[in-house]
Amino acid sequence: MTDTVGAAEAKKTPRFIRALRALNDRRMAAMLLLSLAAGLPFGAVLGTLNAWLTVEGVTPSTIGTLSLITLGYAFKYLWSPAFQVARHPKPFLGPRRTWLISLQVPIAILLLILPFSNPASQIGLIALVALGVALLSATHDTVLDAWRIEVARSEEDKDLMAALYQFGYRASTFITGFMALLLAEYIGWQMVYGLIALMMVLAISGTFIAPEPELSGKPAEARESFQATVPEKPLRIFTIAVAAGWALAITMIGWHVFASLTQVPPPSGSAFVREQGPVIVILTVMVPATLAAFLLWRHGRVPGIAVPDKAGDSRAVRAVHSLFRAIFDPLMEMIGRLGWGALLVLLLALTYRFADAVWGAFAYPFYLGTDYGAIGHTMADVAVASKFFGVLMTMAGAAIGVIIISLIGRMPVLVIGAVLAAATNLLFADLARGGLAIDAFLEWTRLADPIRMFAGWAAAISPEGQGAEAGARMARLMLAIGGENLAGGFASVAVVAYLTSVVNPRFAAVQYALLGSLTMLIGTLGRPWLGELIELHGYYTVFIVTFWLGGVAVVLSLLEWARMARQKTPAALDAAGV
Repeated sequence: MTDTVGAAEAKKTPRFIRALRALNDRRMAAMLLLSLAAGLPFGAVLGTLNAWLTVEGVTPSTIGTLSLITLGYAFKYLWSPAFQVARHPKPFLGPRRTWLISLQVPIAILLLILPFSNPASQIGLIALVALGVALLSATHDTVLDAWRIEVARSEEDKDLMAALYQFGYRASTFITGFMALLLAEYIGWQMVYGLIALMMVLAISGTFIAPEPELSGKPAEARESFQATVPEKPLRIFTIAVAAGWALAITMIGWHVFASLTQVPPPSGSAFVREQGPVIVILTVMVPATLAAFLLWRHGRVPGIAVPDKAGDSRAVRAVHSLFRAIFDPLMEMIGRLGWGALLVLLLALTYRFADAVWGAFAYPFYLGTDYGAIGHTMADVAVASKFFGVLMTMAGAAIGVIIISLIGRMPVLVIGAVLAAATNLLFADLARGGLAIDAFLEWTRLADPIRMFAGWAAAISPEGQGAEAGARMARLMLAIGGENLAGGFASVAVVAYLTSVVNPRFAAVQYALLGSLTMLIGTLGRPWLGELIELHGYYTVFIVTFWLGGVAVVLSLLEWARMARQKTPAALDAAGV
């Protein structure tokens, strides 16, 4: 009776009051610190490292090849099943927290190695360190997501922890972006990376604050799986075939990175993308999807209750079964539910963020460099324009996306986001040619004076940023970055909302991780080709090319909008804005 009354009273309490009460919990403080521990390594090896390499004279083609290390984030779903169950050989803090600190400490050590390296002469060492950070950080994200979900006690907890995670991750971009670039002007890159490593050590304190999830000692109940309907022989053959394909694809990528950093002359980045890129996509995406469709057609569309592994099964057999459940179950469910629409979903996930993601590794070389049509700004300029003003515009774009989705539906916003993501490449193309169109836009809209006033103040932070011309150059840079980040924030909300809508809640973790990973795959694979294209034709040509390539996502978004509208279900019509 008392419990019922308490529950009724809780329901009467406004949601925001319950959320404020939930904030008074050490789990929330831990979540904020742990989100910093997740964001710092990503920013350190993805953005800040490229700025340092540019200043040290490393070529765009080498930076493009080195950026392939971020594929660790794109392929983390491959080893995520190993952390599905909370288990650690020596869980002195509990299994989840012990895994967190087991990953955080080596990340901090690797970040601390970077200040003692020389990019000009030790690019191989930097590549190995960055690769280690990327792989450990991607695994850390998987464990942290599991901890966040398991430790939540209510819907308010889930919402607050998700919001704190995003806030902490954004805060880390200020540390590894705005603060790092600003401080590098005065104290040098070695000290900057030493400070990032120190911040990582401080963020580790979140692991000691965090409570261990209350895990049941009882064995997990059997769940539905297509493993119950697929005979053991084809199950093993198909699963091993997929694993072999992944191993081959990862070997191809690793060999290209190694050869590019050790051979003189290095292998062609464009040839790698042209000849091996499609093979990698086929092995990691198309082969698993095709085999899942075949198993679905051959052995039925309805999953059964999975038979637990036998006590006498070897580790290899258990691993095969685990891999089948992790990859084939979500794919077979999605294909069975969407039919041919699943192919469109996969293609859209692969291409939607290509227009802006593919050139992300070259943003710092374009802003800071002086060759190939780069615009030669100082690090202080870029810190203010990209990592301060740009981050604010990203948040504004995301907020606008949320509002517009609520007004016109998910699919129209998806199409608009694809158009904007492609079109904003033209802003940078104009910037590479001197910014004449941007200047004309500023004058026509009468935004020139207020933006130049702020830009002049921002430029004054830099030792070389005094004068009217410096303010005008900063105004062009801020408008281009602001427009691109506004569109990027808008498109991010659109694609997250869309991908969330197409997954089945029963398989949400794996299906969303797989589709989310695909959004990074093509863009990352295309960077070696883009780096070579920059050196051959300059940045202006590259921005025009990425604009036209962005049209692929626009066409696919329109096709998916039409497919959703044809379903004529209330949810589909609402998403389509009909």
